[in-house]
Amino acid sequence: MRKLMKIVVALLIVLILIAGGVGGYLWYDTKQHVDQFIAIAKPFAEISYGGIEVSPAGSLGVSRLRIVPNTVNDVVTIGAIRLHAPNILALLETRWKLGRGELPGALSLSVREFEFPLYGGILGASLPSSRQSKPFDDLDALGCGQVAHFAGTEWQEMGYDQFIGNVEIGYRLDTARNTLAFQVDSNTRDWATMNMDMGFAIPGSARSIMELAAQAKPKLASLNITIQDDGFNQRRNNYCAAKAGKTIDDYLADHVRRLTERLSANGINPGPGLIAAYRRFLSGGGRITLTATPPAPIDPSELQYYSAEDAIKLLGLKIQVNGEAVADLSASWDSAKVARALGAEPAPEKPVEEATPAPAEQVVMIQKSYHSTPVDELAQHVGKIAKLRTVTGATFKGQLEAVIEGIVKIKIHKSGGNVTLSLRTNEINSAQVLY
Repeated sequence: MRKLMKIVVALLIVLILIAGGVGGYLWYDTKQHVDQFIAIAKPFAEISYGGIEVSPAGSLGVSRLRIVPNTVNDVVTIGAIRLHAPNILALLETRWKLGRGELPGALSLSVREFEFPLYGGILGASLPSSRQSKPFDDLDALGCGQVAHFAGTEWQEMGYDQFIGNVEIGYRLDTARNTLAFQVDSNTRDWATMNMDMGFAIPGSARSIMELAAQAKPKLASLNITIQDDGFNQRRNNYCAAKAGKTIDDYLADHVRRLTERLSANGINPGPGLIAAYRRFLSGGGRITLTATPPAPIDPSELQYYSAEDAIKLLGLKIQVNGEAVADLSASWDSAKVARALGAEPAPEKPVEEATPAPAEQVVMIQKSYHSTPVDELAQHVGKIAKLRTVTGATFKGQLEAVIEGIVKIKIHKSGGNVTLSLRTNEINSAQVLY
């Protein structure tokens, strides 16, 4: 027994020495890189820090940073910036992989207690005179009396003394399943908290950052966003109601009306359910939860080609406000108007090309045509091109992939790639099959 105890103690001492050696290496290596970065950044900002910290639990970072940009009259302070890994050995492996341009399996970066002043050039005390307003700018200030823009001065009048927040960004890469999980957690003191989890399906395994960047666009497989009001709604409601000379209820009604009109004028028409949900969030000071579980992973850039109703279906979208599900998610949009409002031109839609055999001498060509087909017979035509018209009037043209338990899956080709849409048979008004 005594011999076993000696072996255990010896192993512990060896592990402590290894951890100490790894920690010392990481401390020295981090300090060198931080000092080099400060020297490079000197023409743009004066940066100082309190110390380098390495934790055996698997984190390293810089504490007590002070940043004074040369171009604005602000001082930014940060309590700590830390890189996190599962343990100290994984942290060492992460350091080596990043040095070789390889992609670690999991990594996160946290910024704690970063503080901006509410005056000066970063957040801005007023609206710059040269700034050209865009249709979707400053929507949160609509109905706030003569106030058209929220910045440092307005936030101070709402009762904020400073802007203090925390943020952590991380990811997990599963090369066996070709999935990438991305997570962001942030909060601003007395303002709001946001938690976002996104899951992506990637085309193939990626061992390096360059390989991941070179691959086709990852497709969204899941999304969960929660926004918790931590005091901003009440402060803004009180402030804007006073500025507008109205009661809070009257201000909220006016704000929601103006917002709806602005969105509608620029191609976005939220339905009654979404408008009421937004009003509840503003007045209740609560929580919005948005989840998306697409029937099949989808490239988000494809959504512009669909109606809002079909995009919601493609995403498997659900919304809750203060724990209550929003039953009515009806909405519509005009992609061309939205693109113009954002200052972008809508991408031209690439038509579906239907392959036909090349003509040959003395070969009689049989011209294919669309045939009306009962919806309950679509399973007999899997693999063929079809046109499906839904009860809402939307028409989808693509290849029938499967018909299973009342669900019709149709692959649609667009300029950004292919997307598979799942439709319930009772939602299909008519069907035509090419043969």
